[in-house]
Amino acid sequence: MGKKFIKHVPNILSFIRIILIVPVIILYMQNTTPTFIWSIVLLVISCLTDFFDGKIARRFDAVSKLGKALDGAADKLMQLGLFLCLIFVYGTPVLIVFCVLVVKELLMGIEGLVYLIKTNRVTAAKMHGKVASFVIDVCMVALFLLRDILLTVPWVVWAICGLCIVMAVYASVAYNIMYYRMFKELREHPESVLGDETEDKTAEDYKEEEKEPEDVPV
Repeated sequence: MGKKFIKHVPNILSFIRIILIVPVIILYMQNTTPTFIWSIVLLVISCLTDFFDGKIARRFDAVSKLGKALDGAADKLMQLGLFLCLIFVYGTPVLIVFCVLVVKELLMGIEGLVYLIKTNRVTAAKMHGKVASFVIDVCMVALFLLRDILLTVPWVVWAICGLCIVMAVYASVAYNIMYYRMFKELREHPESVLGDETEDKTAEDYKEEEKEPEDVPV
């Protein structure tokens, strides 16, 4: 019973992260010192759930498509909540970053959905996406925590937002190249893509298998 429950813990942590979004937004926008501190406390708790859900899922072999979807949704919703807070405080520079990210996520979402429909596979996050997300998250947290200081130096706010835009464009280009290769592989070798149950392989993976079939374990 305990082992079965542990397998649900990562999804529970993702739900907790989603639930925390609303109080973080409300407390941050109150613009008082006590509510500001509490919003930071809840944000830290949210970050801890994000850290531990993946650790627990891998440790107890509880990785699932539902878990991946929940974790991704919780991350995006928390980012959205942070952006609402930051747009309220900083205005235009953060709004531009938000618009760029919305376009990026729409493009990736459409490509991922089409690939899911064609192959019944969910594409997991790749390293370039994780790096970009990490940098953007760090920038957003800095804007969140250093509000009173950064409001006195607008050029720093613009510089931070510029870095976020660069990382978003980098991730978008990398993912579009990846999807182009995956869809090309699907068109040229549909039997190898649809006949293999291993998730999230790229065109390079299949080329390597074709070159070295003897390395495939039996």
